Amino acid sequence: MANPLSYFFDPVDAEGDHVPARYRFTGDQRWWLVPIAVGLALLALGGVVGLASGDTPRVLFAYLIAWTFCLSVSIGALFFVMIQHITKARWSTTIRRIPEGLAASFPLIALAGIPVLLGMHDLFHWTHHELFDPASPDYDSIIAGKKAYLNVPFFLVRYVLYFGVLSWLGSRLYAISVRNDREPSIENTLELRKISAYGIPLAAVITAFAGYDYLMSTDPHWFSTMFGVYFFAGGWLAALCLVTFLALLLKRAGMLPEVTTEHTQDMGKFMMAFVIFWTYIAFSQYMLYWYANLPEEIVWFHKRFEGGWETVAWALLLFHFVLPLLILLPRATKRIAPALATMAVWLLVMHWVDLWWIAMPSMHVASEVGHAAVLGGGGELLASLQAVPPAEAIGEATTGMALHVVEPHLPLVEMGIWLGLFGLYVGVALLRLGRHALTPYGDPTFTDSLRFENV
Repeated sequence: MANPLSYFFDPVDAEGDHVPARYRFTGDQRWWLVPIAVGLALLALGGVVGLASGDTPRVLFAYLIAWTFCLSVSIGALFFVMIQHITKARWSTTIRRIPEGLAASFPLIALAGIPVLLGMHDLFHWTHHELFDPASPDYDSIIAGKKAYLNVPFFLVRYVLYFGVLSWLGSRLYAISVRNDREPSIENTLELRKISAYGIPLAAVITAFAGYDYLMSTDPHWFSTMFGVYFFAGGWLAALCLVTFLALLLKRAGMLPEVTTEHTQDMGKFMMAFVIFWTYIAFSQYMLYWYANLPEEIVWFHKRFEGGWETVAWALLLFHFVLPLLILLPRATKRIAPALATMAVWLLVMHWVDLWWIAMPSMHVASEVGHAAVLGGGGELLASLQAVPPAEAIGEATTGMALHVVEPHLPLVEMGIWLGLFGLYVGVALLRLGRHALTPYGDPTFTDSLRFENV
């Protein structure tokens, strides 16, 4: 590779005219320039407006949500690619280059995460040193008990480890697939399967821990062993939606003729299935906490079912599950390109709403009560919860915490920052895809994929 810095944008040298005309990206520079330019403008505008209002934590939380959104999409795309290889899937070959390109975005996402690292003190309450000092009035016994894991040096080590592994997996799978176009070989196919075989468990562990580190630890008292699966389910669904939308967009522009209605219908089936799976995981997680009814554990849900956040919770139920399921259920919807593209965009928006609902209530506002109570410290709040019977504790927690949790508002700054970062993400992905064949035509299963038909 001539320029090592280009690794962050594309781990493989551009093929140029070596790509057969049928498989070549024929769009002009506007395909990637427009989303990048609009993304930069929205990102700058959202940041300026938020900072001008003096609400730095809001800007940081908005950026964290946007960043984890892009991260979850790439994780979902990586899993999609690896599962296709390990199961020897044939139907998806023609559409596989798009998720391969998205999965090669991890180096750039790692760079984009620098503002998250710089804003850790405002984003992650456990970075406050006084919480670990028994002599401090803000000492938090619960958070102090997690010090071995929740500390800044180990957090940074995990950050490097996560993105080192994910970047290697995504870039390697992408590079071998592109190389297979020029030099078709069964060895390439076997190598892709081998990487996927150990890549899936590695990525699964990283996804679970990353979901905890970047989202769940914004509220460090609460924990859920199902949260990693919840994070994975949302990311996988979002990746399916983005892959489907880009495939339909490229096809409408006269590219990717190999991707037929049969392929996009199957992507629609996947979308419907993971709408159900996301809902199943979300309900299972909630049901277990509701059934146990332990005050120190249900606080997380009380924050998100009060003060206006309950409206967002109901919106997720209706618009992230009920409506998409009813629309995607008929066969006709999945075979009509505009309808499927609309649902793909709709579910991408709802995935952002889901992450907003998860993260934003963890941003606390000022209060006249003590620092520990405002910021979720265990000293005052947990003592008050444990001093009374569970039923009364729930009411007390509900009343007290409603004063300290930021209320939902029209998220213009948050959406601006999200659309800005996501625009950059999509623009760079299109630039990467445009440097190579849009479909892995050298894959031995490519011909079988062309003949694929739904039953």
